[in-house]
Amino acid sequence: MRIVVIGAGAIGGYMAARMLEAGLDVTLLVREKRRSQLEKTGLVVLSTAGNHTSHPPLLVSGEAGGPYDLAIIATKAYGLAEILKQMKPYTHSQTVILPFLNGMQHFEQITKAYPEHPILGGVARIEATLGEDGAIHHLSAIHHFAYGKLRNLTDTQYETIKATLSAVPILVEKSNIERDLWEKYAFINVLSGLTTLFQASVGDILNTALGLETFKQAFTETYAVIQHAGGELSDGLMEKQLQIIKGLSATSTSSMLRDLIQGLPTESAHIQGYLVELAHRHNCPAPLLEIINQRLEIYENKRNRQESSS
Repeated sequence: MRIVVIGAGAIGGYMAARMLEAGLDVTLLVREKRRSQLEKTGLVVLSTAGNHTSHPPLLVSGEAGGPYDLAIIATKAYGLAEILKQMKPYTHSQTVILPFLNGMQHFEQITKAYPEHPILGGVARIEATLGEDGAIHHLSAIHHFAYGKLRNLTDTQYETIKATLSAVPILVEKSNIERDLWEKYAFINVLSGLTTLFQASVGDILNTALGLETFKQAFTETYAVIQHAGGELSDGLMEKQLQIIKGLSATSTSSMLRDLIQGLPTESAHIQGYLVELAHRHNCPAPLLEIINQRLEIYENKRNRQESSS
């Protein structure tokens, strides 16, 4: 099976490294700047789970290559529209698409662009960052990637996928990947939403009179929207996700807050914006989520104005 990983940042690069170690046929589709970096240093992962250096085949959009049997998308959500156009020449009619993106909106975008293609769901759980030197720094013991069947796959196709990916220990097949996707979406929406709304760490928010109640309200509204939209959630999810929040270090924030502080684009339209859109579609009240989304819209509008005038 020929595999293309689109994006060689912290998520895509780490996953590609572990697949290469398992002997899979992997090519990286990257931007020109990232290719220049990878050609000089190789694909480098620094991790307590094992360091890695390799020189996999590289592609930049427009170059000849493929077609590939499995396309793994591991980019920021705000770049997805461009990615879906760039990957078209590298697919065939039955190329399986496996995105590891936050949220759920990307499935609508992928289905619209590739209506007949088999699609898998992917959930990445890893703490990693891409250093200025181009190396991927794995920051904790967590490195778990779940995938599962969503739509348009025959049983034979799915068995082939499972047989191939079973060689990679960090890739785990899940029978109900859609529930995993909704539950991760719920957690990210609340964590990134509240830390950016207050521009504060988890500890700073919890160390207020209404801190824990605010997290509860955000989770309650988020779960209600997801369930109105037809999403499935586990029993006892509120308690489980609140325990995770309370177990985070006091200084924990979110990658979205770090992007906001640095004046970078965020995935807020894909995460908070889409959830509010679902709330409107299904007539589900979500006043706190509306406020969070408004705060992030103000940031993105201001950033876009500054970018346009520079």
